[in-house]
Amino acid sequence: MYKQLAEIYQRPEVFSVYTAETLWTEPHLANQMLQFHLNQENVLASRPIEAIDRMVDWINQSFGLKGKSICDLGCGPGLYTSRYAKHGAIVHGIDFSSNSINYAQKNRSIDATPITYRVANYLTDALPTQQDLVTLIYCDLCPLSPIQRQTLLTKIRQTLSPHGRFIFDAFSIDAFESVSEGVCFGRNHMNGFWSARDYFAFQITFKYDSEAVSLDHFTVIEEDRTWHVYNWLQYFSPDSIRLELEQAGFGTIEFTEGFGVDPSDVATFGVVAGV
Repeated sequence: MYKQLAEIYQRPEVFSVYTAETLWTEPHLANQMLQFHLNQENVLASRPIEAIDRMVDWINQSFGLKGKSICDLGCGPGLYTSRYAKHGAIVHGIDFSSNSINYAQKNRSIDATPITYRVANYLTDALPTQQDLVTLIYCDLCPLSPIQRQTLLTKIRQTLSPHGRFIFDAFSIDAFESVSEGVCFGRNHMNGFWSARDYFAFQITFKYDSEAVSLDHFTVIEEDRTWHVYNWLQYFSPDSIRLELEQAGFGTIEFTEGFGVDPSDVATFGVVAGV
């Protein structure tokens, strides 16, 4: 038991383990994540509908969605894609959760422009070409390692049309300052989120100051197995995200406070990048 606990408490090297797909492909967790997306009282997976509406309105006012080709990476259950389509955009939605894509397909609006949904991993699979806009919303760049980010940013630059724009948000250094290291343990931790069966779970938060990275390491102990989830988050300054975008070949980079959602929110900031 001592050896097992010591391993659980061991601090891993930054981005040395990657388990993100577990959250979206394991059936119980995929359903839990979908419910988190749809729950208006839970902001762990998505913004409230009113905030999503304001953000889509900002994009429409800034770029004019009607007739534009737009790809939403990590589209989940289609909360943004459905709204893009109602504004007349030609929409591609990509997500590696078949559960979320199935929901999005079943709930597409009949009075909107048709949407092309695809179950795919945007890190490894081909993206649609000649896109006027690409969106990556709710800080989905932040769980990726530096190598993964460069891979994705380069792919996005290549998929944009000559005058296309990449629109995304990121967690700020201010948000990183509020992170504290700590340990939580409990039976059926997070109200049964991790398994449909009885379990115990550790949640250990590590903070890597020099890299501006945090990690929530979850160890889930069921009767017949013990498994782990590593939730990494990279926090950015405008200068650090600018450097990564320039390394991927982006030439035009602008920053915005919240995409019209909540300008007082210092935990995130918005970025619009062009070729």
